[in-house]
Amino acid sequence: MAKVLYFSYDGLLDPLGQSQIVPYISAIAAAGHSQTIVSYEKVERPQEQIQLMKNKLQNIGVCWIRLEFKSGKFWVLKRFVSGVLLIRKLCRHIQPDFIHLRGFVPSIIFQLSRSRVPHLYDFRSFALGEWVDIGKINPSSLLYRILNSLDKKVVRSASGLVVLEQSAKRLLEEIYDVPNVPLKVIRTCTDVKRYRTRENSVYKERSTLRFVFLGGARFPYQPDLALRLLQCLINRGLNCQIDFINERDHIFIESAIDHVGISRDRIKILASDHYKIPDLLATYDCGFIAYDSSKWRRVCSPTKLGEYLAAGLPVISLEGIDITDELSETTSCVLTVSREELEGGFQQNRVDQIIRFIQRPGVGRRCQQLAREEFNLDTAGKLYSELYAEVEARIL
Repeated sequence: MAKVLYFSYDGLLDPLGQSQIVPYISAIAAAGHSQTIVSYEKVERPQEQIQLMKNKLQNIGVCWIRLEFKSGKFWVLKRFVSGVLLIRKLCRHIQPDFIHLRGFVPSIIFQLSRSRVPHLYDFRSFALGEWVDIGKINPSSLLYRILNSLDKKVVRSASGLVVLEQSAKRLLEEIYDVPNVPLKVIRTCTDVKRYRTRENSVYKERSTLRFVFLGGARFPYQPDLALRLLQCLINRGLNCQIDFINERDHIFIESAIDHVGISRDRIKILASDHYKIPDLLATYDCGFIAYDSSKWRRVCSPTKLGEYLAAGLPVISLEGIDITDELSETTSCVLTVSREELEGGFQQNRVDQIIRFIQRPGVGRRCQQLAREEFNLDTAGKLYSELYAEVEARIL
């Protein structure tokens, strides 16, 4: 079995780390592979949390090495330097069979370390294109050209690749010189076994229709559009509310509330431990996804999509994301809405359609079945284990 160095810019103690990294690490460890995990952890995490995660990983034979994550422009450079030095050191001392690079930033740090180790590139997003979209980097700048060159090199030299959706695979092949190596499409999934069985919406049992907006709330996520959905329904006489379940972006949600001008008595902003999310989601009627689209972002795989469906929640999504657009056409579990109608207001027939969509008999059962088929963590874990075996066979 392979000896692997796994490198993540996301912290294992972040909600994303707990839902999308630790479960996969566990599946890979169960397949017999030896892993050393490097992650950036926020400095404010309490020692109790760190120790609990450390114990959990030790129990499955995984070694965890932490780098500090502090906010601020100065600390960006420090994170890169500390990452380069640590990865270079570990590649010499551990001598892994290959390094698993989870995302764009780890891939760049690995290239800068000049370590000569085979690598698996877990291509989470087209980050450089997204940075250009939001004005974070100038496409004419020297920095862009350097990062673009390093990004293309790490794809071209990869011993294995992961993308999130079939549409992301097509875009990858369009933009990059993709090598003939093992490549898996592995969506962001969830542990469907943690969610209670649900048949229908619970809206009929009470007077208030409850929406939920789970996860990130800073751009490209758009909480203001979720609030506009709520306002449209309220203006048409519905009694409804929305809860934002979010750890760190409360200031962005507050700003969106002020911008839309909606009554605050219809809105709650909550923080919740990751392990409580399945039970918490079961109390809502519908999940909402508002993610600003672009050429690079439309091929994403929103984590919250699988979590909503696993909880039995029908999903309303802003159109422009390939996976939700596809599921809106092929299933009765996802409904897409346009930015124009959210900003302009719904007609009564559209409100009636939304209510029928949420209250349709058996909707909870159908959503959970879709989650088991398309967003099942067990399936994703098996795909990662298969990929490790294929990469190992290729390089050893």
